[in-house]
Amino acid sequence: MTSRERVRAALDFQPPDQLPCHEMFWDDTIPTWQQQGMPADVHPSDYFGLDIAWMYLDTSPQCPQRQLRREGGYITYQDRYGCTITKPVDKTGSLDFKDHVTTDRNAWEKLKPQLTLSPDPNAPARIDDASYFAHMDPYPDWPTAQRKYRALRDTNRYVLFRAYGPWNAAWRHRGMEQLMMDLIESPDWVQDMAETYQSLVIAILRKCLDMDMRPDGFIMFEDLGWKKSMLISPQAWRRYLLPSVQRVGQFLRDNRIDFWTHSDGAIEPIIDDLIECGLKLLNPLETAAGLNVVEMRRRYGKRLAFWGNISVTNMLGPKEALRAEIHQKVPIARQGGYIFGSDHSVPPQVSFERYRWMLAEARACFLGKTQG
Repeated sequence: MTSRERVRAALDFQPPDQLPCHEMFWDDTIPTWQQQGMPADVHPSDYFGLDIAWMYLDTSPQCPQRQLRREGGYITYQDRYGCTITKPVDKTGSLDFKDHVTTDRNAWEKLKPQLTLSPDPNAPARIDDASYFAHMDPYPDWPTAQRKYRALRDTNRYVLFRAYGPWNAAWRHRGMEQLMMDLIESPDWVQDMAETYQSLVIAILRKCLDMDMRPDGFIMFEDLGWKKSMLISPQAWRRYLLPSVQRVGQFLRDNRIDFWTHSDGAIEPIIDDLIECGLKLLNPLETAAGLNVVEMRRRYGKRLAFWGNISVTNMLGPKEALRAEIHQKVPIARQGGYIFGSDHSVPPQVSFERYRWMLAEARACFLGKTQG
């Protein structure tokens, strides 16, 4: 099987030829591993045999983006999504979001036209193979984006397009606390922000399809939970955000594009709703939120596939604890429905040697073996 065929088999609950694997790494993980012996001239996906290739939609209001200062190991910049961000330089770490541009409804009405796809064929593409987060370089034109897509297709990996969900996108220009208050005081406004945003997502995807840039899947990054519960009530989510998710789900279904979702935390109350929207796979299943892929498989059967759920805490701890987790969880992948990966993303504190050992052990476990 090619990587693309392997992921498709997993999604269809068919036996793959080997363990499907993919991973997300912190910004400083690969540079750290290169200091520990990982070849610098090989892409991580090629070196580790990972199965997914990414492109990222620019679903921002395209606010002016510029660096404000760089000092003390941190960079502060105005982001195209409508806020000012302070983050560590070339590292993943704590982020500070402030100065959100949507200060009131009048500001929203001025911003709203920017959440549309320009009809100008010479406008920058709203998609790239580089992450939309901290995307400091100009976006390519559409023909260049098309060439990047074709290069990814040539890898024979499963091509996944990625974008924020409506909640994640709205709080970036509105502010998390304000958006939560809006759900109480002006819920119709929250719904308007969600619907406007999802219309842009659909417009970008339709433009990509018109240019023969067809993804295998689309993943909505929408963090709605923390360790104990959802960030907002399931009832509020269903009333004001679900309709816009249903629209995207229907578009994906109509165009035979698989629907994936990434959400941190405990979001079990809305998983059935997402499945009704057409959801095929959920990621990352944080162990700190009490999620276990074996239990999730029993609960959802073949209604939902999973990617992740291998504890980063165990990656950093004793090898035997990690081995035990691998041998509990990996066997469910033999009949499809599971892609191996961490329960969020891999930090540089996980050593290069440990990560290589973990992948080898997981692949051996899939075949009913162990490395010893």
